[in-house]
Amino acid sequence: MFNINNIDKKIRYIMTVLFWLLAVIWAISIISFSSDPAHVSKEKSGLILEKIEPFVERIIEEYDIKFIDLDDLHFYIRKSAHVFIYFLLSVFMCLGWKAVRTRGLRPYYITWVMATVFSIIDEIYQVFIPGRSGEVRDVFLDNAGIVLGLLFVAFGIFLFKKLRRRLKKLRKN
Repeated sequence: MFNINNIDKKIRYIMTVLFWLLAVIWAISIISFSSDPAHVSKEKSGLILEKIEPFVERIIEEYDIKFIDLDDLHFYIRKSAHVFIYFLLSVFMCLGWKAVRTRGLRPYYITWVMATVFSIIDEIYQVFIPGRSGEVRDVFLDNAGIVLGLLFVAFGIFLFKKLRRRLKKLRKN
């Protein structure tokens, strides 16, 4: 006989495995990037900046923006990567906790603590990599990404629940 609860359990299990797998893979990639010596890290950043720079230069010329220095822009783009990287990590981790039905605000607290500790460990680890340094500023940037990721998940879940309620109302009518 067809049982919807079994399907829900299977989907929840698949989602749990998927989100935690994504979180682990993402954490490994963060450590991998952190393991690069300074010159390698700069080269990788340079490849990304090469793609972005023509676009930014066009905007600077088109709107006659004089207050943006490209060296400063490179710095801000590199630092914004911290926010983005930890945004994704926190989204994957929080959805992993949500998938195992951790209730209330606990998934958010647990994710924040885990991701923050990971960020601190990552910065400490970088102290031992040639040419790299661990910076408190980067932990704060990482935390900004973590908090934004948690807000994104909370807002997404809020919208999903609201949409689901509306669909139920429409089906009843």
